[in-house]
Amino acid sequence: MTAALEAADARVDEVAGVRASLDPSRRRATSLTSLYQALAPELDDARREVLAEGLVRVADAVIEHFPENLLWDYDAPVAAVVRRCADADALCAALARVVELHALFGRHTAIRFRYVHDLIYGFDWAKWVRRDAAARASIGPYDAAFFDAIHARGHELLELIAADDAKYPRLRDRRARNPFPFSREPEAELRLHRRLAAEGLVPVEAWRRDPSPVWDRPFADLREARAARL
Repeated sequence: MTAALEAADARVDEVAGVRASLDPSRRRATSLTSLYQALAPELDDARREVLAEGLVRVADAVIEHFPENLLWDYDAPVAAVVRRCADADALCAALARVVELHALFGRHTAIRFRYVHDLIYGFDWAKWVRRDAAARASIGPYDAAFFDAIHARGHELLELIAADDAKYPRLRDRRARNPFPFSREPEAELRLHRRLAAEGLVPVEAWRRDPSPVWDRPFADLREARAARL
């Protein structure tokens, strides 16, 4: 197991260089090997094996579908998925769903987002909860119900793109899609999100294995305002 994780870590480092973190106390995200070592002692043998294999698949999915991804804090999502899966089959299915979501929103579909940051750090989740807080406030950012919702949203986006929607038009070249009113070029992306993390304006501190997700703030508006200042 360790050898496969170390090989996957090497592939990530080859693509990402320094795998960045939003943790204000450090710049480098937790490695796959370290994350596995932190979570494995609480699991039975079957779930340990599934976790190791799943971490490798998730890392390879990011490399394949989001090769320009900058931030690699997978501590919270992986820990949350592990906690909610009581057996190996459930854990295998949940990690496969994570891989599927990367494929749906990445460079090989018409959606073609550049980064997976909005999913991992909870911006998509917080916006989704705020739209119907009475029904959704108890659903976490990595719960199956939200993964189902974001999967459905991905297919809605594909339909909008096929219809050449004003906000989500067909892309005429190979550039990544940016539906936001601020730059998401790498330097701007890192500067903005590090500022947000330093000010406590990230919905989910994904660099922690046990964060306290927050949805009841206008994170989208706050992010846009900070981007305008920068």
